Amino acid sequence: MIKDLHENEFGCMEGIFYSDILGYDVKVMYKKNISQEYVEKNIQYLNNLKGEFLESMCTAVKRYYESYKIMYPDLCEDLPEDILDDFEKDPESILQYIDIGVCHFDECDKKDEDVPVINIGGDCAWSGDEGITIAAKDNHLVYVGPWEKLNVWINGMDSGANRMFNYAIPKDV
Repeated sequence: MIKDLHENEFGCMEGIFYSDILGYDVKVMYKKNISQEYVEKNIQYLNNLKGEFLESMCTAVKRYYESYKIMYPDLCEDLPEDILDDFEKDPESILQYIDIGVCHFDECDKKDEDVPVINIGGDCAWSGDEGITIAAKDNHLVYVGPWEKLNVWINGMDSGANRMFNYAIPKDV
């Protein structure tokens, strides 16, 4: 599943996997003491996202795009005008406007190794240098927004600035 797995210059494991959801290769990175089995189980989880959870993730990405467009209309002038054209009938269509570069895994307690997690980040068509991070734990979307170095196992991800720019949290909540 993970191709070209090796230890990088920072002492972390690094490789490439094909993302079925995104339709392209994504780099995976994790510390050496995290088991490859755990990482591959979570890659499989990401590749098999379906239904309500995948739709909620796409809806949060849409909220991020809409908010960015309102906050920075002058920076959005050159964006494709059709980003949301197919969203209502196919929410996954918005994923073609993001380019995930890395899937990152953090250490967890042994008792949590069966809890599925996602922590992916990269570029998106609308936010330039800010990019995008999507993080989830146990089938619960915890963060969608500008790039953040997040650890899904640490509490408090929805506080402070993270909450203000966290589009996983509907703004009417």
